[in-house]
Amino acid sequence: MEQFKSSYYSLFLMQFIADFYLFIFVEVIMRPRKFNYFGLYSENMQGFAVFSTANLLITKGVICCGHVVIALNRFTAFYLPFKQEKIWTKSVVLASILSLWGMFVVASLSVIIIYRDSPKLIRLENGILQMYFGPITTYDSYQCRITYVFTVVVCSICYLSSYHKARKSEQRNAKLEQRLFICAAASSFPFCIEVLRSTLESLSFENKGDLYIWMAEFWYYEMEITATVSVWLQLLINKNVRILILRDILGSEGCPGTSTVTNRVSTY
Repeated sequence: MEQFKSSYYSLFLMQFIADFYLFIFVEVIMRPRKFNYFGLYSENMQGFAVFSTANLLITKGVICCGHVVIALNRFTAFYLPFKQEKIWTKSVVLASILSLWGMFVVASLSVIIIYRDSPKLIRLENGILQMYFGPITTYDSYQCRITYVFTVVVCSICYLSSYHKARKSEQRNAKLEQRLFICAAASSFPFCIEVLRSTLESLSFENKGDLYIWMAEFWYYEMEITATVSVWLQLLINKNVRILILRDILGSEGCPGTSTVTNRVSTY
């Protein structure tokens, strides 16, 4: 659709791909392994443990990339509105996201190759198969905290600055930009929760007590929310997206006002 060729929606689409991959990984790889669905998993599956560990490290980093770039995109939309299209060309959008993805992939695979014998599956007394990372646990802990704190700080600075500017903005597409800003800011909020969760998990790692078990279990539900919240927020907050989707379902005659929205969205 022509209306979704703006830099924001290109970034949103690439972030959706990362979120969707995370959701599939959690539901198809991590959860079935944990509860050993149909008895398909065993402690001898060391190759599967390495594969799961590599994907876990990569996805934890990749899901942050889009949110950081989107925050910068919203920042320039408010402070450099007339240069927005020149700054965020298709090549810049692709290069920014793919380079960040590549950085996490290379870093994670390097650690996995060095400690390829460390990941294991351990069966607990209750029958659950728990992942054991060995020395990789330290890398995972530092990567999560540094990446998530960096994401929260960058997004907070960009969104607070954008909010301050949005209140005074009188440009032609001010309302549209304000809705995109709200949606993007709300999409990054789960990372604030993840910073707290990962910190509590790290502090309780040595004791392996109830707090550690609760934080580890909460990760599954939190990642499901993080992977899906962006899409639902687009529908709930962004009126333009709702109208455009209804137009495709009902047709332009059954959805009045879409021509106006189309013109407004296509300018960005």
